[in-house]
Parts: sequence; C-alpha cells; structure tokens
Amino acid sequence: MPVKEPSFAPRPDSAEPLFCGREDQLSAIHARLRAARAGRAQLVVVQGPPGVGKTALIRRFLHEAEDVRISEASGEEGEMALAYGVMTQLVCTNASVEGLLPEDKACTAGARLLSLAGRTPQDGVAVLVVDDAHWADLASLQALTFALRRLQSERVLTLLAVQDPYDPHLPQGLSRLVGDDRTLRLTLDGLSVEQTAALSARLLPTPLPAHAVARLHNHTQGNPLHIRALLRQVPPDVLAAADASLPAPRSYGLLVLGRLARCEHPAQDLVAAASVLGLASPLHKVVKLADLDHPMPAVEQAVAQELLEERSAASPPELVFPHPLIRAAVYHHLGPARRAALHARAALVTDDPLRRMWHRVLATRSPDPALVADLSADARRQAVAGSWSGAASLAGHASRLATTTQERERLTVEAADALLCDGRVEEAAELVHSLPGDTHSAAQRYAQGHLALVQGETPTAQTLLDDAWQRCDTDADPVLARRIAERLSYVCLAQGRADDSVLWSHRADGLPPAPFSCGMLRFAQLAALGMTGEAEQGSALAARLPEPVLVPANDVDLLLGRGALRLRADDLEGSRTDLRAASRICRRGPAPPQTMTALLLGEIEFRLGHWDEATLQFETAAAVATDAGLAWLEPMAYADAAVVPALRGQTDAAAGHIRAARDSGGYGHSESAVAHVARAQAHLAAARGAPDEVAAALLPLLAGQGGTAVPPWRELLTEALIELGDHRQAEQLLDHLDDPASHRGRHSALSAAGRLRGCLLAARRLPQAAESAFRGALEHAKLIADPFERARAELDFGAFLRRTGKRTAAIEHLRPALCAFAELGAAPHAARCERELASCGHSSSAPTVLTPQELTVARLATTGLTNRQIARRLALSVKTVEFHLGHVYGKLGIASRMGLREKLTQAD
Repeated sequence: MPVKEPSFAPRPDSAEPLFCGREDQLSAIHARLRAARAGRAQLVVVQGPPGVGKTALIRRFLHEAEDVRISEASGEEGEMALAYGVMTQLVCTNASVEGLLPEDKACTAGARLLSLAGRTPQDGVAVLVVDDAHWADLASLQALTFALRRLQSERVLTLLAVQDPYDPHLPQGLSRLVGDDRTLRLTLDGLSVEQTAALSARLLPTPLPAHAVARLHNHTQGNPLHIRALLRQVPPDVLAAADASLPAPRSYGLLVLGRLARCEHPAQDLVAAASVLGLASPLHKVVKLADLDHPMPAVEQAVAQELLEERSAASPPELVFPHPLIRAAVYHHLGPARRAALHARAALVTDDPLRRMWHRVLATRSPDPALVADLSADARRQAVAGSWSGAASLAGHASRLATTTQERERLTVEAADALLCDGRVEEAAELVHSLPGDTHSAAQRYAQGHLALVQGETPTAQTLLDDAWQRCDTDADPVLARRIAERLSYVCLAQGRADDSVLWSHRADGLPPAPFSCGMLRFAQLAALGMTGEAEQGSALAARLPEPVLVPANDVDLLLGRGALRLRADDLEGSRTDLRAASRICRRGPAPPQTMTALLLGEIEFRLGHWDEATLQFETAAAVATDAGLAWLEPMAYADAAVVPALRGQTDAAAGHIRAARDSGGYGHSESAVAHVARAQAHLAAARGAPDEVAAALLPLLAGQGGTAVPPWRELLTEALIELGDHRQAEQLLDHLDDPASHRGRHSALSAAGRLRGCLLAARRLPQAAESAFRGALEHAKLIADPFERARAELDFGAFLRRTGKRTAAIEHLRPALCAFAELGAAPHAARCERELASCGHSSSAPTVLTPQELTVARLATTGLTNRQIARRLALSVKTVEFHLGHVYGKLGIASRMGLREKLTQAD
C-alpha cells in the first residue's frame, strides 16, 4: 500500500468505493471514532479470511470519516523480514522525517509513532491503519505494541486488519491488546444472499435471477473477492443457467492447482475422484473411484496440502473439500474426456438413485433415448413422492437429451411444472419461454397458463388454460387434460368462483392421475366446497384420513383441505389441529402449500383470539410467498397481515402491509387478492371511524361474487352502510346474509347477521325487533370460540340498550365486551366501549380518565402479563408500556400494579 500523506484537506472527487452491506460494522467503527474524538484512544481489530472484505470495510470507513489525519500501512508476505518496513510506511510521511534503521529499538520507533499521533489539530483525530497486520515485520509490530500501550487520552483511532488475531506471529503484547475488553473486535463473515444480489446487480448489466444469486452465494460462501472475480470471469448467461457448473476464480484456481501439483499422482487421482463425487463423499467410494490399492498416503498428502479434510467421526468416514471453490478448481481442471469417464465410473459406485442418474447425465454428451426414458420415469417417481426439486432436475436433464421436438416439449413442460410446484418461479419462467416446437400447442398453452397463475396474472391464466383445454385431446393425452383441469380449478378458486372451481375439480377427478400436478387438487376441491357451504360433501371426501399426526406426506393436500373445510364450518379447534399437522409436513417442502397453510392457520388463530400468533402466521405467509415469487398469494398474505394492526389501531403498521399488498405483482389480477386488500383497507378505515371510506373500499366488490358464499367483507360493508344511513342497500346485503344458502347454519355467520340485523332495526327505530335480533346474535356467539365476534355483539347490544334508556342492562354487556377488547388489544373498540360506559353514568369512575391505549395496557397488566409481554401483544416498545403504566398509576393515585386490579374492578 503506498504511503499516504496525512492531511485534513478535503479528499479529491472520486467514485465511491464498491461496497455492499456491513452497516453494523461501519456504525461500530464510527462510534469508536466519536470516542477517540472525545479524547479516548481506541483500538479496532477487523478479522476474517482473505477476500472477505476487511480492506473494503476500512476503505469505506475512511471514505466516510471527516476531520481525520490518516496514516496507512500494509503488511506484505514477501517483506516480513524487512525490519520496520510497515512502521516506515506509517511514520515517514514526508521528506523531513528521517527513516528508521534496522538497528533502532522498538521503543525508539514506537516513540516516533507516538509523536506523529500527537500532532493532531483540535477536533481532529489521527487514524492509524495497518492492513494485513499478520504479514507485518516483527520489529514494526513490536514498535506498534509499544505505542498502543501508551495511547490513553490521545485522539487516536487505530485500525488493524488481520486474518487471525491470535496468529502466533503477532507479539504477545499485541495479542494481549487485541484480547483486551476495551478493544473492538469485528469478525467479518461472507456477504448474505441479499448482499450478494446487490453486489452482482452493480457489476452486471442485468440482475441475476434469485436462484443464480443463491447458487453464487453458496459457491463462494459469500466471499466478496471471489464473487467479484466470478462476476467478471463468467458470462452472465452461464451464471444464470440453472444447471451450469461454476468454476473457481482464475487466481484462486491457480493457487489450488499449485498445491495439487505438489502431490504425488495417487493423491492427485484421489482429489480428482472426490471432485467428481461432490463436496463431501464417503472415503471408501472416493478410493474405489480413484482405483487406489493403498489410499492412506494419498489421503495424508491431500489433507496436508489443505485440498481435502478427513471426517473420521462421520459414518462412514468422509473426505470433504474445505471450500466449494477448491472442488471447482480441481473439477474444471480435469478436462471433458476425463470428467466424463470419471462420471461414468461414478454411476457404478453410487447407491443413491438420483446421484447415479446425475452421473449418467454428466457422462453423456449426445442424445440417448434409453437414458431419457430412465430420467423421465425417475422424474415422475420423484413428482409422485412430492420431491419437486429432484423431479425438476431429472425432467430438465431428460429434455436436453431428448431426440424429438415433441418429446423435448413434453419434458420441458414437466420440468417447468415441477419448478412451479417447488416455488422456483424464475427458473420455471426461463424454461417456459424457451419451449421448443409449436407455440400454440395445448402443452405450451398449459405451461404458459400455469406460469401466469403463479405470477398472479389470473385473467391471463384463465384465457391460456381455457385455450389449452380446447386444444387438448383428452383421449390422446388424458394426463395433460387432467393437469389443465386442475389448474382451472385453482384459477376459479383464486377468482372467488367456488362453484366453477368445484366443477373443474370434478372434471379432473374423472381423468387419470398426473404425476406433475403438485398434488393439491383435493385441497382446491375441499376449499371450494367449504366456500360454497357444501361441508357435508367435503367431509365425505376427507373421511378416510387418519388422525392428523398420522397423515402421510402424500395426503397433505387432503389434510389441508379438511382444515379449510372445518374452518368454514366453525370447527376451529379441529381445523387448527389439522393445519398444525399439515404445517409440520410442509415445513421443509415446497413454498405454495407452506404459504396456504400459514394463511389458513392465521385465520384460525385470529378467530380464536390469538391475534399475536395470527399476525405471525400471516407475516410468515407473506415472507414465503415473496421469497418464492408466488404473486397469486403474496397480496392476500400481506392484506391479511394488516387486519390485526388495523383492529388494534396501529395504523402505520397496517398501512405498511396494505402498501406491500398493493405493490405486489399479483394485485389487481385476482378477484380474491383485490377482495383481501379491500377488506384490509376497510378494517383500517373502520378503526379510524370512517364508514364512508369503508363503503368506498368495499362497494366495488359487489359486482364480482361468482359462486362464493358470503365473503368476509360483506359484514363490514353492511355495518358501514347502516352508519351512513343507506338502509335500503344494507337491507339487501342482510337478506343475503340471512339466506340459509349463505350461512348454512354456521353460528359465526348467524351471529354476525343477527348483530347487523339488530343494528339496522335499531336505526329504523324498531326496538323490540332489534332487541330480539341482538339476543339471537348473542346466543349464536356463545356457541363458537370467537371472542372478537362475541365482544362485538355485546358492544352493539349494550350500545342499543343504553340508547333505549336501559343503562344497567347495558353495563352488563359493555363490561365483558371491554374486557375482551382489552385482552385482544383492540384499542378502537375498547375506546368505543369506554364512551358507551361513560354515557351509562360511569364518567366519574377511574378508567374513563384513561386514554384507550392506557386502558388497554392497564387491563393487560391486571392479567399478570409482564411489560415485555404486553409490549409484544400490542406491538409497542417496552419503554412505551412503562410510559403508559406510569400515567395510569398517576391518574389512579396508586404506586404500582398492586392496586391496579382493585381500581379497575371498582370502576367496572
């Protein structure tokens, strides 16, 4: 590193250094700079493997730092014997300073450094930088140690970059300083996947797809130096190709091959065989592939050269490459002929069917009908087992080796189907866009329609799949016909057309099973039956299922469907049991069923009153859908995640989720997505007391009902219309809610309909009929485990009784409603309860002087929750909870929680 003149002059204009991430580490160094500016000398040690970004981090900090005098030096492996080489870089910054002589003592050189550090103008800080300190000469390190031990109140910040802070080459005194509690030690690991994506986007003309970024990250272990090297070395189309084998960076590869050349031929053969088998392989298989009679000397050499590691504790013992790039360097050095020969032999020594097939593919360089048939059969077996990643890989390999255009088209469609079932949308899109042959064939129309569905383009999917169905000969290709019918069932479900969804699912049922169907037909069928109110028919389809914990993985769609069916039938506990079991099965599986399970579990937990758990499930669904590119599910997940914050009065959080839903790719292309977002917006408006905004959000939905039973937003719209005085339209909606074909005897629907009927009759000044409707609503509400629905019935009935002069009776309903809303954290509803209670003559009681948020916090505190638990329940900080409780204690004249329960009970 060249000597840099220490100066406080402005830096010349230059391009900002290429840098990604490390915000926390930068912030920590800047904090130490502020401490140094205050007169406390600081030592920061940045450690990590070569290329991880130690120098880049320091350069970025120096680029941002202001009013600093910088003295830089760096160690060099070839100059470790040059006494005071590094110290000379630090102290000899102009011609007037005499150089250091090898015979100078460390204290003399260290004193020179102390003198330099002391020449700091007021408010300035001297920054000493030693990069690659592990390669600095011993004399310089001893002098540096002398200086650092004596820096106390000086405005000096010292930055050391080392691979290992406990390198035996470092003097003991410096090691003690590095290990001191006052020293800031920053360990740099590889970049994250997101940071790898950001770095690649800055270096390439077009961003890499997500799967390519993930592969590049795994290949380099996030090392920025290696990432940059490969981005410059490898063409973008190769980086993006799903099946391409990435090489090692050239400079890194030369180092690896140099070590390999120092091995004898048996060790070289051993390492070559290991590179063909993968990153980690059983020792005996590597030895067999390398054809070694006496393998241990070869193993010893490979380990000594750090080309392989031996894991003797594994069963059986394994040989492992220390880094993926070491394997890549060796593998790509083999040459095509030797690689193919080794893969052909590896297929004979490998037990795993998938890996055996992988070796056969890599050993083949021309179309092979027999191999294509084997690959196709194995791909279908993997699909039937729900192993979509394996199915996609096998079908993709088969398509590239197929001998006819028609066969390539069929296999490519199957590979794309498997990728979509696995949630790998970008890779599937690449395959669909590369389909060979007739672009108007039924198979291509089907593939395009399936892709459009997953990308949230529901109307486009409908058009393409309808055309595919018209073009498909169901007698000649019944498997394709079934897959088309299944997708159309999903499309109808996404559009809220449950009756049509059931129709298409029945058509699919009448055709032979399709191996690449995602296995979710039965879920769509049962979910649609639940939406149409045909719970009995759906229950019969799921009757053969055993207890949820015993359901096999290939029946998870049926379990999910039964969970959805039970949810629609108000069997909340049964539904939760089913869906929790399904969640365990789906946890490590494809993204679509994971997302659906989380969405359904969120709805169940919401209705059961477990709002924190509901929010967690909805946010999990949104994260999975976003990461997997499931545009058809993403807006629904974000919209559902907005409901609890809206009902709790957390408008910013709710609005943020709604924005995310509207910004997602699938919004606007699916009736279900639009309805979910509109319902979330209506909840937010209702929490603000804006019925006109509720109506504006929901009225447009009336035009697109399809065959779906009562959508969950109709109740919100009816309530808003009653508040706005539009009794005629509210009556029309209520007639639909009261229709037995809509409520199907469900207590939740009957409770909501009765409550709203009571509100409408009260608004029309028909008190006797209104009271009867309210009492009926409460009777139904008591039969379901839905505390929010019951509390709303209690609140509306209590408000009605108060307006008719029955204040004592009103209080009997308003008090339990207030308790329920407080437990849920539903601050806007709790505030309305407080106002109603105040109108009943409770205005002089203690709680009425509390704000709604204070009252909610106080009531939760009486349940025994800690401040942290209350904060988590209400999505507040602990300090905010403490602030509210402090105000509560002051208003109620108490000093702690001890008197809180009594005060609130007296007030009630």
